[in-house]
Amino acid sequence: MNTERTERLPATRRGVRVPKAGICGLLLLLVLASTRLPAQSNADSSLTDISTLQFSRHISQVVSFAAPDTPVADKMIASIPFREKVPPGFAFKVPYRLVSKPFYLKFLLTNPSDSERMCYFFPGLFYKKIQVFYSSPSIRGDSLVEDRELAETDSDYYAGFRLIRVPPGTSRQFYIRLLSVKTPINNLFPRIINKSFISFFQISLHARKSSIGLITLLVSGILLMMIFYSFAVYLQNFKSEFLYYAAYAFLMGMLLFLKTYLYNVLTPFHYFFESFLDFLMQFLGYIFYLVFIRKFLDTRRNYPFLEKLLRFGEWVILVVLAAFTAIYFLTPRYDLALLLENSIKQFLLVLGLIFIIYGVRKRNKLMNYLVAGQIILLLFSAFSLLLILMPIPFFKSMTGVLNIFNDSLLYYETGLLLELILFLSGLAYKNKCEIIEKVIESENLKMENERKEFEKQVAVMQAKQDERNRISADMHDELGSGVTAIRLMSEIVKSKMKGDTLPEIEKISYSANELLNKMNTIIWTMISSNDTVESLVAYIRAYSVDFFENTGVECLFTISENNTSREISGEKRRNIFLAVKEALNNVLKHSMATRVHIRIIEADQLTIEITDNGIGIDPDKLKRFGNGLNNMKKRIESMDGRFFVENSNGTALRFLIDL
Repeated sequence: MNTERTERLPATRRGVRVPKAGICGLLLLLVLASTRLPAQSNADSSLTDISTLQFSRHISQVVSFAAPDTPVADKMIASIPFREKVPPGFAFKVPYRLVSKPFYLKFLLTNPSDSERMCYFFPGLFYKKIQVFYSSPSIRGDSLVEDRELAETDSDYYAGFRLIRVPPGTSRQFYIRLLSVKTPINNLFPRIINKSFISFFQISLHARKSSIGLITLLVSGILLMMIFYSFAVYLQNFKSEFLYYAAYAFLMGMLLFLKTYLYNVLTPFHYFFESFLDFLMQFLGYIFYLVFIRKFLDTRRNYPFLEKLLRFGEWVILVVLAAFTAIYFLTPRYDLALLLENSIKQFLLVLGLIFIIYGVRKRNKLMNYLVAGQIILLLFSAFSLLLILMPIPFFKSMTGVLNIFNDSLLYYETGLLLELILFLSGLAYKNKCEIIEKVIESENLKMENERKEFEKQVAVMQAKQDERNRISADMHDELGSGVTAIRLMSEIVKSKMKGDTLPEIEKISYSANELLNKMNTIIWTMISSNDTVESLVAYIRAYSVDFFENTGVECLFTISENNTSREISGEKRRNIFLAVKEALNNVLKHSMATRVHIRIIEADQLTIEITDNGIGIDPDKLKRFGNGLNNMKKRIESMDGRFFVENSNGTALRFLIDL
């Protein structure tokens, strides 16, 4: 049985007496306080002498360690077989088998001074329960006293620290029971701290390299801006994927911010954050990100396999979160919680690889942005994890500002930032595609509306043409037959009266004939099948030949060879024919011509030239047929055409009409 009895020591150790006054004694004290003594054996008085403690001191070399497999009663702690030293690796990481399982430390502190000394004991990071026991001279055997008095009365209590004291001129054997927080980042690096120095020690413990802290805050700020941006985009188009991305950005940004803000801050909230809340925030963020990918890529419609895969991943994460929560709150088993955490990370790794392979095979440009982001985030996360599990000597050797490259968080944040940049690139590409689709859709809708309007106009025109055809048929059948009958009867009356024909009979016959010609012109104009240039030219030719027959005026008619069946409206046909009819009537009545030449040319414009070899137009006698010229001009200009009159060995009229 290992027992340590408390003994009173003299006020002088190794020939050095602590002076009460005097300049020489003060200088000697400052020298001793500022000198770092080399590490020696467990019996090194420089490590166990609490009276010389000015600031803080590592005591790992004088601390013994024990981790029994079964619970140990308070009174049996002194009988535990302790190792000589704390295992060196514990300064970096406590093995997971010891997390949330009590283990013990033993060390001796001496106080050769003539006054009681107090200091804080700090075991390392992170411990939610620290119990201090010590052996007392008044108690014999292996019995220990738990130092509850200081724990209950310490007004300057700090989580993660315990105040201990050593009476003057004595030594005390301390036994510490530790229960660590359920987190994989615990370490064991015990030290004692001067009570007056505790605030400065906490500040130095919390202090982080400003460079990585600024980078973390910068990344958190960028994620905060992404939250605002996502909400702004959502308010514009009400697409739910941006709400999911905002939730993902919020959780990741808050996770990084708390990791920096709470760095080595020993509070119950930080213990809860490191042991449970960070896991919850991280994997809830992954769930929101998976839902975002499904909505962003519309996997239900475009990628059914990916839809099923991501939904399966969401349910797996939810089940693991529920199991992790139950284990955390209902059992002390950290090994099961760690197993779940490692398993879900491996599952997400496999899920990410499947997504990458599937995305590469699909060769979709929008998906490629997300795939590239996942590849970069995966590589940087893997390197960050490697740096945690196996410190790299090259980075360990960096000092000063370059020491930032030894921080694993830097690489995860870099991957997250690059993934964010690629996401924004993908979002810009998607917005571009959506704009193009909207423009195409708008154009298609416009064309569809124009098509419907055109069909409507065609239907109206068809109805008009049908009505025109009906009216022309009725005129031909009803009026035409009546006028023809009047003309025939007038001719019969003239033949019966022989030489005694009345002038009225002649007028009736002439009027009936004129009315019949005009009615035929109207019927020809109204029939829709005649709405072609070819029909117009043929009708003008037939009318011209018939008009100058038996008049002594030779009629020549020239038609260009490229006349086609190009469509022309009935209104245009009517105006053009009436203008030509007026011109022919002027030639016959006023020009005294013996020859008239009609030439029609069809190109981009319809050109009609009517020339005669008559006396031309005398400006002094223009009023005699000025109304006819004005009528022709008005008819041509009503069709946006042009009208020209020239005197050249007769009269030349030219009509230019756009087709």
